[in-house]
Parts: sequence; structure tokens; C-alpha cells
Amino acid sequence: MSNLRAVHELRPNPVPRFDWLFRRFRKILQLPNRIVNWGLDSEWNPFTQTGAIANLLFGVAVVSGVVLLIWYRPSVHEAYQSLQNMESNAIVHFIRSVHRYSSDGIVLLILIHSLKYFFDGRIGGARWLAWITGFVSLFLLWFIGWTGYWLVWDERAAALALGTAKMLDFLPIISDPISRGFLTDGTVNSLLFFLVFFFHMLLPLAMAAGLWLHIQRLNRAKWLTKKPMTIAVLLSLTLISFIYPATSAAPA
Repeated sequence: MSNLRAVHELRPNPVPRFDWLFRRFRKILQLPNRIVNWGLDSEWNPFTQTGAIANLLFGVAVVSGVVLLIWYRPSVHEAYQSLQNMESNAIVHFIRSVHRYSSDGIVLLILIHSLKYFFDGRIGGARWLAWITGFVSLFLLWFIGWTGYWLVWDERAAALALGTAKMLDFLPIISDPISRGFLTDGTVNSLLFFLVFFFHMLLPLAMAAGLWLHIQRLNRAKWLTKKPMTIAVLLSLTLISFIYPATSAAPA
């Protein structure tokens, strides 16, 4: 029996079927991390702080969005003009650009964050809650961004609303086609437009709750970045907002 047990212990561990693919993607994702580490300290490396930077950008997007409520008008007939008025004020236009680019940055960093942990194999055990809440938060973020594009009410927003309505027309829920309501501004339901605005304001609270659940069971989890990285992120947002200010397309 002892000999059989010794032979059993010498047997190699089974290799996962897609381990070679995981290793290849892991090397690709670790390459920029290694390049940055050659010249900078770890506290300046954004690839090791993707979750904390995403949380910081989320806070910037929420604060800038609340400030923009002073000038924004949630009406299908006044939304576009209110954004045009923002562009005539340099400070307000800058805040709008910060809101736009911080929101884009959240999506990019969450995708990098999830891919990095997935291909590192950190998907089992007690991390199940982090993955579930992470996917829920990502869906909420996508929906917040969808409603945000709608609220601009330019040509891109109208195309997005019309495309969504056409997809909903395939569902056997409402007998009359929803897409007919987006032919002109006069046919767009003002209550529907305000409902989209309401969800855009409310869902960040649900996302904040999801982030709290996402982090609370993780060891050594960091909510926000340290001072050097915070300064670097805010300076980057400021720079890109000045160089490429956010603009609207033609009116819907």
C-alpha cells in the first residue's frame, strides 16, 4: 500500500485544457506592466491599480455630473440647446469634458481589470461574490453610459434611441412599434426622455452599492489610489479635456 501511495503522489497534476491560452494572454497583459515597472515605482504604475483608478474616475464622473445639472435641461426640446450653452462657457465645457472622459476611462479600466484577474486564474473560491458584483456593476455602467448618450440628444443619441427601439420592436410586449415614436422630436415622449434622465441619475447609487459588495470580501483591497497616482490621473483628465474638449454632433 505504501508503494502504491508513493506512486500516486508522484503522478503529475492535471493540466487545465486551456492553460496554454491563459498563459499567452497573461504574458500579453503583463507586458505593459513590466515596461512601466522598468522606469517607475509601483505607486506610479496604473496597471497594478486598475480597480482603484476606476473607482477614482467613478467619483469624478459623479461629482462632475452633479455639477452639470445646474445647466442641463432634461427635456427633449431643450436638452441639446442646454449643451450648446455649456460649450459657450469655457469652465462648464471643461467640466462636461471631464465628465465624458472620466466615464470612458471607467469602462476601459474595468475591462483591463477584469481581463487581468480572469487570465491570472483568480476566479474561484471566495472570489465568486467579487465576480458577480463586478459583472452587475459593469452592466449598470453600460446602462448609465447608454442613458448618458441619449441625454445629449444629438444625431448619435437619436440613432442610439432608434436602434434600441427597433430591437424592442422584436419583443412581443407592445403591439405598436416603439420606433415610430422617434421619427421627429414632436413624437418623442417627453416622459420617456425624463425617465431616461432619472435612471441616469439614480443608477450610480446602485453601482456604488455594487462596488462596496465587490470590495468588502477581498483582502488588502484599495478603494482609491494614493496621492501620486490620484494627481497623475486628475492631471491626465485635465490635459485631455483641454486638448480634445467633448462636443456634440448635429441636433437630433
